[in-house]
Amino acid sequence: MGLTLKEYQNYLYDNKSLVLATVTEDTTPNLRHIGGYSIDGTDIVFQTSKGTDKTVDIKNNSSVAAVFQHEGQQSLKNITVYGKANELSGDEVEKAVELIKERRPQLNYNSEINVIYKIHVERIKKLDFSSEEKQVEIKAEDLV
Repeated sequence: MGLTLKEYQNYLYDNKSLVLATVTEDTTPNLRHIGGYSIDGTDIVFQTSKGTDKTVDIKNNSSVAAVFQHEGQQSLKNITVYGKANELSGDEVEKAVELIKERRPQLNYNSEINVIYKIHVERIKKLDFSSEEKQVEIKAEDLV
């Protein structure tokens, strides 16, 4: 059992938040919840405040992972994405802000205090302990 693009997008979109993994300059791992995100094809866009630890981590090492897991499941199911994050600018910011507002209308974007990143997803891992094939890993470009 694989994963279709639509299944992938729906699972990520319907999730409450994502958990973003970054590493510090001295390779200490960091995790944090992010609610202000959305989906752009196979990629993830998210909003955060300027000058946070995660922005410093991403500047030093753009490799990130993000895990999406719905609450209240009877068995373990989640999707983890792996890729490179970069800060968006210009028209890309406007598009990302619209996508995020569509999903989380209560969030406000202010270019003075916020920054938008895009995770260019390279690889996806789907875990589903209720299915015969418990773990599936695929390249983002292979989703159809």
